[in-house]
Amino acid sequence: MMRPLVSVIIPTHGRPECAVSTIRAVLAASNELEVVVSDTSDEDRITPAFAGLDIARLKLLRPGEPLSVVDNFNFALSHARGEYLAFIGDDDLISPQIAEIAHWGVANEVDAFSFSFPMLYYWPTFASTTRWKAEGSTLVVSDFDGRLTPFDAKAELAAALRNMGSGVLGMPRAYAGMISRRLVERIQAAHGPLFGGVSPDIYSAALISMESQKSYRVDFPIVVPGACAGSTSGKSARGRHVGGLRDNAHIGAFKNLVWDDRVPEYYSVPTVWGYSLLKGVEDKPQWLRKADFSMLYLRCLISDPQYKDMVIGCLKQHARENGYMATAIEFAGATAREARRIGRTLVQRQLNRFKRDNTVVLHGVLDTEQAFQVASQYIRKFGKKLELTKSGS
Repeated sequence: MMRPLVSVIIPTHGRPECAVSTIRAVLAASNELEVVVSDTSDEDRITPAFAGLDIARLKLLRPGEPLSVVDNFNFALSHARGEYLAFIGDDDLISPQIAEIAHWGVANEVDAFSFSFPMLYYWPTFASTTRWKAEGSTLVVSDFDGRLTPFDAKAELAAALRNMGSGVLGMPRAYAGMISRRLVERIQAAHGPLFGGVSPDIYSAALISMESQKSYRVDFPIVVPGACAGSTSGKSARGRHVGGLRDNAHIGAFKNLVWDDRVPEYYSVPTVWGYSLLKGVEDKPQWLRKADFSMLYLRCLISDPQYKDMVIGCLKQHARENGYMATAIEFAGATAREARRIGRTLVQRQLNRFKRDNTVVLHGVLDTEQAFQVASQYIRKFGKKLELTKSGS
């Protein structure tokens, strides 16, 4: 049987009101897509929405047991058959051009695609009490040029390790990105499961960066991230993405989790990202040596001062193991780099005040099905196209 061109994989838990709309939107994007959904919710409220429909391209999976987010990603992956694999959240959507990109990738033997996000969708339930300037029921569109640009994935992994706790940064990724099946098979043969740590996105990005031989960035809304009340981005917008590690439902789903004592043991963006990146490289000395723990501790002290005693304890342990002078130099370097980054951000923010804001906000968008229609109409109306070359060299 011929493989589907792309498997769009949607792990989900407890958000059928988002997932059903998103599944329908992805199915509408292209007939060349297989949609694989793995639902770990206690009650199945997704399957009934598709009852009586014979959709060969749709796989609705029910693992039948509680799974952590990492296990759910690996479970869903095991049921996907596409030449390319793209993981999205149950509140995200994709554009029809994903098939165009995948065909070009097959022809040019591209391992990994990293997408820009010039379109963002905010569900009606989204609300912000922090610095985020967004409102619910909107599709927000920024400029994009449709270009594909090659990049060095290993250099991006090195940059992420120098900035421990900062996330994926420029690394290629499976979640909100797209990778080839042959790349996944190489990773599994060399490293084991694609997903690990406690953040499947960060962990897999590290392995993808190590093994990808040909990576491209795409400045086009191939994946449109969504944000709703229950999503990670939605929680961050309300300032609720921090707390006790073992009290967190996300971490609690991991059975017999042994935390790494080099990472402060509380739940936050820097610690979850830092831990997961560390787990991806910990058995690879050439990469582990590049990890800047002082940067992780500095980010924790800045973002979560309520946990300063725990963070300082990790810093002291790091100094005992690596030398006090070496750690002092490392921490000073991290502080200088972070100060420069903050300085550049503040300057850029001031400069942006004098630039024309080309952002377009489209209102009254109630779910991902509507968001897909509005996004597709916008792309057609303004003649936005991918700039695909004949050769990927």
